[in-house]
This record gives sequence, C-alpha cells and structure tokens, in this order.
Amino acid sequence: MADTYHRPVALDRHPVVEQKYIVPTPSIEEMYLRVKKLVRLRTPGGIVFAHPRFGKTYGVRYVMRVLHEDYPKAVILSFGCQKKKSKSDDAFFSLLLEAVGHPGALMGSIPKKRTRLNERIMELVSRSGYNWFIMFADEAQRLDVIEYEWLRDVHDELERHGIRMITLLVGQPQLLNQKSAFRLSRETQIVSRFMIDELQFHGLLSADDLATCLAGYDEARFPVKSDWPYTRFFLPAAYSTGFRLVDQAAALWDAFEDAHDDAGFSYDLEIPMQYFARSVEIALGESAEQDDYGFRITPSTWELAIKESNFVAAQEELRMVISDDLAAQA
Repeated sequence: MADTYHRPVALDRHPVVEQKYIVPTPSIEEMYLRVKKLVRLRTPGGIVFAHPRFGKTYGVRYVMRVLHEDYPKAVILSFGCQKKKSKSDDAFFSLLLEAVGHPGALMGSIPKKRTRLNERIMELVSRSGYNWFIMFADEAQRLDVIEYEWLRDVHDELERHGIRMITLLVGQPQLLNQKSAFRLSRETQIVSRFMIDELQFHGLLSADDLATCLAGYDEARFPVKSDWPYTRFFLPAAYSTGFRLVDQAAALWDAFEDAHDDAGFSYDLEIPMQYFARSVEIALGESAEQDDYGFRITPSTWELAIKESNFVAAQEELRMVISDDLAAQA
C-alpha cells in the first residue's frame, strides 16, 4: 500500500472484516417502505418471505435501524422462532419476555409471565408516545397453530388497552403454504391478524441492484463520521485516484453470471445477499495488500472471490429446495 495513506484503526477491526455491517439493497428498501405503510395504515400483520440466505434477517436488522431513526421513541422488537419437538407456552412467553427486555423472563408461572409480558409492552408503548409497536418474528415458518393462538392472546389483550400490535412474520416460502392451510381450516383469526400483507424478499437481480449495494460501501464510513468510507479504508491509494466499488457493478455481475452459467443452472440468476456480501469482503481483503495509486480490482479477483464465497454450492442447494417446493405444490 502507498506509504502516505495510513488507516485510522487496524484493518482487522473494520466492520467488513468482522462482518458487522449492513448495506442497503432494493429488497431491503422495499421492505422498509412496506413496513412504514403498515404502520401508517395500522395494518396488524404481514408476511415477508424468501428462500434461505437471501438476506431476510440482514434486512430486518437494517429496517429496524432505519425505523428507529424515523421513530426514535417507537417500540420495535424482534424474536427468533425456535424449532422444537413439542411446543411449550412457558418457553414461548419466556422468549417474548426476553424480546421485550424483561429481567424476569425465566421466572414465575405461565399466567404471571403472560401478565408481565403485557404489562411490560404497555409500559414501553406508553413511554414511546405512540399507540402502536412493531414485532418482527424471524424464521416464522417454525410457528405452529398453538403459538399463533398464544400470540393472538397478546395481540387481543393489548388491543383492549388501545395498543395496536403490528407483527411482521419473516421466513421461508412455507409461510404462504401455512397461510393457505389456515384459510382452508377456517383459522381466519390468525390470517386476519398476522398474515394480511405479503412481500417476497428478492436477492440481487441485476447489475443495477449490485450498484445500489456497492455504493453503500463507497458511502458508509468507519470510524463513523470520519472521512474514511469503507472503500477508502481498504484501498486508500486507489480511492484517492478515483476508484469506487460502484463502478465495478457490471464486472461483478458478469462474474456471477459466468459462475451461474458454468454451473449449468437453468433458472435466472438471483444472487442471495449473503454470497454477494461475502464476495465483496473477500475481494476487498485480497486487494488491500495490493493497494496503490491506479489500482483496480480485476475480473479474475471477482471470479476467485465468488468461488471462495461458495456461491455455486449454495445455488445447488437452492435448486433442490425450489424443486422440492414445486413438487409439494403439484
């Protein structure tokens, strides 16, 4: 690296190296706008679905962060749905109590846990100045009918106190099958509260989508409020002579397309966020030691980064999942 450019902190402390960062994608932006609409209309619930590794959980983290900027005092919560052989209301309400930050999440009887949960939410919402709050349920395809009923009890009790609970079920496409099954079995109390709206969360579908994400690396800064965008942090000399990741969008899309075609996949290319981000992280890490004035990332570097991200292996798994889904729907 050029001697005249010294990073303000060690490279291994950067969020990209630690994988503790978020850049926006078109699907994340769509999720954010949809959630804001649900809040505006006070719609009680909706589904956000996609296949694994497409960035749903990543998107939820980003949307929660931006919503906190829009509504600084609003109550915005999340919990991960757990897969267990038998469902326990005791464990379920402990999980929700942990989500609302209650110190006694594991203590007391089930009725006491229910009461503490409702009281804690009412307390938080009262402080917020709003009459609503948002709850994200991640991996929601794991929820059973009985858990929806327990969640409905919470929803209805809060409704009686004038509080609107807006629930976002985030999970895999099985959520749509569950919604159809609930309709057929006349479980309308579940559909009407938690499954009114639907949003499919997509991967990256074009070079323009990649450009949106790559621009995030050119704009996000570390340390925060410094003059060190992520791209400059890894490639300070190249950055000083005009290098920007956003200009690599076409080359990176071509590299993903070549990997997709070489593997013989017949369906259209859709890049899961995890493998896009991992490819960028690998390319930046590999290029940091080569940085100099006029340095540019080569197509071969992108090709190697995509290979090391295990993108093709993930696509093979996805192909099997899609085939299983189609067979189940036939």
